[in-house]
Amino acid sequence: MGSSCFSRGNNLTLMTIQEYIAKNGLEDRITLKGSLCEGKCKQGPNIVVNDTFYDQVDRSTVIDILEYHLKGDSGD
Repeated sequence: MGSSCFSRGNNLTLMTIQEYIAKNGLEDRITLKGSLCEGKCKQGPNIVVNDTFYDQVDRSTVIDILEYHLKGDSGD
């Protein structure tokens, strides 16, 4: 959510994540929250999924990241 990540297109990545969650009916299983800085601005946009840090994330890679983490996830 920091300005450096947003200036590199993270606002589009955020929209993609929100659309993915809605499209797959995951609103009750996913907690989406933002943070102002992960301290790695030069590597951004950055996201963290299930305590795994990803850098240089964009719309084309975020779906693969989400599917990797959610594949076979029963919500436990």
